[in-house]
Amino acid sequence: MRKSILPIPARSNSPDLGIAMLTIRPASSSDANRLAEIGLAAWELAVGDWGENPETLRENAWAAYAYFCAEHWMDILVGEWDGEIAGWGASENADDLITDLWVLPDFQNRGIGTHLLARLEQSVAARGYHHARIDTHARNARAIRLFKELGYYVHAYAVAYAPVLDRDVDKVEMVKTFDQHDELDESLSADDGLYGVTGR
Repeated sequence: MRKSILPIPARSNSPDLGIAMLTIRPASSSDANRLAEIGLAAWELAVGDWGENPETLRENAWAAYAYFCAEHWMDILVGEWDGEIAGWGASENADDLITDLWVLPDFQNRGIGTHLLARLEQSVAARGYHHARIDTHARNARAIRLFKELGYYVHAYAVAYAPVLDRDVDKVEMVKTFDQHDELDESLSADDGLYGVTGR
């Protein structure tokens, strides 16, 4: 994977920030701990409700992020905002599924996730797929709206037990087609317009 540097107009309450530099690069093993911290922080914001055992759930979530980032750092793309790691994404199995997209809460709404997702989609297309899949927590309406604005459609809803978290997780799977010849295209027409953004 190549490194890319993009000048991005800074979105902030301060008009003096001007242009910030967003760098998209492959992760290194030394990034693993910071990436885990970012993943956990973004996940905490998205999930909100921690249920009856928040400390246990948080410990389990931290262990999952720490393991993934330590063992799969070579599959991760990092987004740096003016030299500071601000987010990351991954396609763990090198297929059509984008497994992770996390941006530190303080750096959200700056286009970091959008640019990371675009690079991950390019990698999916380069592997010969005509579509990309991504899933997210069903209660993460903010992420779902963003994905729909970027061309994704709700494809499936599922409740599955997550052993690492020791609880059932509600997930929405979303799909984006890159052309008009994808075998999933017909099923996408059933998108019901949830989360404030309509389908085709």
